[in-house]
Amino acid sequence: MPNLYPDLEPEVVSPDSNTASMMEYISLGETLKLVAPFRGEKRDVLVFIANVDTAFEVTDPRNEDTLFKFVLTRISGESRTAITHRNLKN
Repeated sequence: MPNLYPDLEPEVVSPDSNTASMMEYISLGETLKLVAPFRGEKRDVLVFIANVDTAFEVTDPRNEDTLFKFVLTRISGESRTAITHRNLKN
């Protein structure tokens, strides 16, 4: 006769196992340290974008909205004005 109840034993993953599906996130406070201020200098754009990408990769998806708001506060100068007025063509 088949078992009608699922196996209720929790699956335990050893710390040594190599599982791609498990992701450890760093705290939001630590993530925020990855994003340095951006003042609109063209030479700093790629570094800023790379740091923001890294910050989003290591943060828990539940904190992405908060991280996004913080990233916007790290942008200043003409870039900030363009974002505020959604004038992203320049």
